[in-house]
Amino acid sequence: MKPQNSAWWKPLVYIAVASMSCVLFFYLTPPSLKAETARSVPIIGTLPGDLPGYWIRFILSFFLLGIIPAMVALLFREQPADLGLLLKVPLFKKSWFWLLVPIAASIGALGALSPGLAAYYPYSRDLILKVRGTGLAPFFLHFAAYALLYYLPWEFFFRGFLLLPWALEAERSLIPHPEAADVGGIGTSTVAALVFFQTIPSTMLHFGHPLSELLGAIPAGIAFGLLAWKTKSIIPGFILHAALGFGTDLFIVLSQGGYLG
Repeated sequence: MKPQNSAWWKPLVYIAVASMSCVLFFYLTPPSLKAETARSVPIIGTLPGDLPGYWIRFILSFFLLGIIPAMVALLFREQPADLGLLLKVPLFKKSWFWLLVPIAASIGALGALSPGLAAYYPYSRDLILKVRGTGLAPFFLHFAAYALLYYLPWEFFFRGFLLLPWALEAERSLIPHPEAADVGGIGTSTVAALVFFQTIPSTMLHFGHPLSELLGAIPAGIAFGLLAWKTKSIIPGFILHAALGFGTDLFIVLSQGGYLG
């Protein structure tokens, strides 16, 4: 195969896998997936209440946005660092970053004042009844699953799989030709295009969610994309994204569970 032809394979495979993952995730999870359909799924469908749709969402996000893209990346010999899987991030030594975590949770809580969000979240509405009856332990179990099976694959897929390998590859290609790069080491327009590109599907996967969240997904996608690029890691964005969701779900569960009066 000619070099110019083989150069097409990696982006072709990545885009094909990413597109199929997004389509399957959208159509096989609520609200596209109806409750009666979820209850017809073997094993998972036997779970009580709204748990079938709840666990189908988390299992599919783990595989479609996490495991399958990771396997594809391994086939192309991507290194974990190129996918943003870095734990040693200089930003973590900055106290102001950790101040952003409770701020993000507070923003999520404020967002929960929206009637649309308050009626949509948490993904298991039965969770509110459980918390009302047995305390907050079920909520923290819910959030552990939410963070590991949903937020982490989400950040890996959009900010890792669809952004960082391409930005880093472009940067490396410019190293022998410094005249083609700007002061930051890579053309600003290239980074912007990659950040904006991954924001499109990450926003579209919010279709069916409340309008306020859908609109908020646009600046959030850009911000988390830039954060991933600046830090070369998806972990800071994962922490802040999870904090937003934590604040939203906790406020709704506390208020509708009778803990806030």
